[in-house]
Amino acid sequence: MALAQHINIQDAKKVNDYFLWKILLLGTDFLKQLWWHTKAYTTVLGIMLLTFASLEFLYIHYLSGKK
Repeated sequence: MALAQHINIQDAKKVNDYFLWKILLLGTDFLKQLWWHTKAYTTVLGIMLLTFASLEFLYIHYLSGKK
């Protein structure tokens, strides 16, 4: 009880501001990581799409020349 009496409101506000700042930084880091992963996976999926489209074109070309 005596310890709680020595903490004033300004110290509590500093602690709250510190935690809010940390939460904001964690949220920003999460968004940066999400953005990086989105860009990376978009690139990979684009390359996969081009690969499958090329294979489909080659398959159609092979079937048309077989006759």
